[in-house]
Amino acid sequence: MLFSCPVRPLVRSLLVALAGAIPYTGAVSAHPPRDAIDLSGLWKFYPAFVEIQTRHDFLGSRPAGAPHGGWVPPGFDDSRWWDIQVPGSWNTQFEDLGSYEGEGWYRKEVFIPGSWQGMDVLFQSDGANYRTLLYVNGVFAGEHEGGFTQFSLPIHELLQFDSANTFAVAVENETRLERVPMERHDWWQHGGLYRPVRLIARPPIHIAGLRVRTVSVGEPAVVEVVASVAGAGGTEALLLSLRLLDSDGHEAASVSLDAPDDESVRNLSTRMLVPGARLWSPESPYLYTLDAALMGAADSKRVDSLRESVGVRTIGVEGEQLLLNGRPYRIKGLNRYENYPDSGMTNTPDGLRNDIALMKALGANAARCHYPYSRETYDAFDRAGLLAVCEIPLYQWGRPGHSEANTQAARAQLEEMIATLGNHPSIGFWSVSNETRTRPREPGPEHEKLSEMVVRGNLELIGVAHRLDPDRPVIAPSNRWPNDPAFQGTDLNSVNVYIGVEQPQLNSLPALRDAVAERFDALRREYPNRPILVTEFGSWALRGLMTDYFPGELYQAELLKTLWEAFEQEPGFVGGFIWVFADSDVHRKFTTIYEMRCAYGLFDLHRRPKAAAETVRRMWAASPGEDGNR
Repeated sequence: MLFSCPVRPLVRSLLVALAGAIPYTGAVSAHPPRDAIDLSGLWKFYPAFVEIQTRHDFLGSRPAGAPHGGWVPPGFDDSRWWDIQVPGSWNTQFEDLGSYEGEGWYRKEVFIPGSWQGMDVLFQSDGANYRTLLYVNGVFAGEHEGGFTQFSLPIHELLQFDSANTFAVAVENETRLERVPMERHDWWQHGGLYRPVRLIARPPIHIAGLRVRTVSVGEPAVVEVVASVAGAGGTEALLLSLRLLDSDGHEAASVSLDAPDDESVRNLSTRMLVPGARLWSPESPYLYTLDAALMGAADSKRVDSLRESVGVRTIGVEGEQLLLNGRPYRIKGLNRYENYPDSGMTNTPDGLRNDIALMKALGANAARCHYPYSRETYDAFDRAGLLAVCEIPLYQWGRPGHSEANTQAARAQLEEMIATLGNHPSIGFWSVSNETRTRPREPGPEHEKLSEMVVRGNLELIGVAHRLDPDRPVIAPSNRWPNDPAFQGTDLNSVNVYIGVEQPQLNSLPALRDAVAERFDALRREYPNRPILVTEFGSWALRGLMTDYFPGELYQAELLKTLWEAFEQEPGFVGGFIWVFADSDVHRKFTTIYEMRCAYGLFDLHRRPKAAAETVRRMWAASPGEDGNR
């Protein structure tokens, strides 16, 4: 009997996996002549409750555009403010702010070396929830909206060199109808500078960005590089040198291009031929390093340099097949939030490393989340071999009060997501939304108009993703299938499968097979000759409740096994993502579920396995994998 199997074999396998877990690197990488200052560590922090925001006259005069003048100037006395760790959220670090949504202020003095004078200096954040305003030495430097994408703000004109500089940062994480995500979702959107922050100094003429794509994995493989060179005013001719280095540092390919100094920004494009290329896949996550150097044509002196990890791989769709490096591929995936017992949404070296080891020990080769992971997570996925769905948090869009403002916010985040994360070989799919109301949930003209707007918005976002990155498949996971009109634009039919049974107990589960077959048949009739990717399926289970009916561990384990076996019988099925890897906390205002912890996980919040974890490990070990082979 399946449920008589102990969980201990899984625990043993996980311990082995953890012993050889992938290394974690969270440090800022700078290559001469660039420099960087990691702003991790203690900052001063103050929660700006609404009462303080609306009555701040006691703080003194305020500069134009500054909502809290007294907290901005260098001379303000913040000695009695709290200390807060960055990266980190205020929700996890202060018990009294456990569920706080609002505004928080950060202050820190940073010494800027004299050698940075004349450099192009950026304040760069890997993610801050949700609206961020930056002041440098009392002067407004810029703002950003969106909680999960990396952003940079230029600050070189505001700095005092060879001196201490005051940074004041206001971050506000209110959930609002016009934002993305909106007013309700099923994760806890922690507030503040919860992802790494740094200062980057680069030469006035510099490599502003690299875009790398694999054109072909034939012999030789073809890799295309587009380098953006920014800045003007140089007096000598420049060359852009591109070298592709293997894991031992040996040159696998190289090319040099003239870098004319005739525009403020110019894009230089070339192709590199890579004989005998080792291809990236979850089973063999081989990485090259692209070394890009801007140098003087006469003396070969480096003006600027930048490095990127590169995985040579292609991914695409052909008929009902998903192809990785030109060969059929089966996704065995886990939905996973960045949510840890002590640090909330902020990665820790051990937490990220252990999560990846657990996922790989289960046999997973892919991961998905309702928002973009941090840069360090995709770096780790690149090294470990996990294929990711990278998704904009446009979650259950189409409720009353939602509007075109959500489309604009989602589009800005989508463009930023692709621009900052597009070189990661681990990112296999862009996702523009999840479970949006592309068909009215309730009758009436208001809901019909909302659904029309949602369909329009999804198709617009799908078009943006295809235009910015024609190489990756684009999806919009749906709970409105089989006739979801957003599928007119997507590359796969991506479906969330929550099919009810007569009674939530074991003897009702065989009926799921017929229900799956009926729904999938209808989907193929609506959108034929396309792959079917199950982006969610699962069940609630409370750890230690060993019942064979809901919400027991044994019921969850058998439901997952029954559904996966049913999916495997379906034409066009290319894989699925279990909901979810581990239980996660939910903000009290976002949910009407049974408790404040969403318990769909194969593991609980503390990463202790439920019975389903061992069931999934065995299930995937016996399931066809790459190329359909066992």
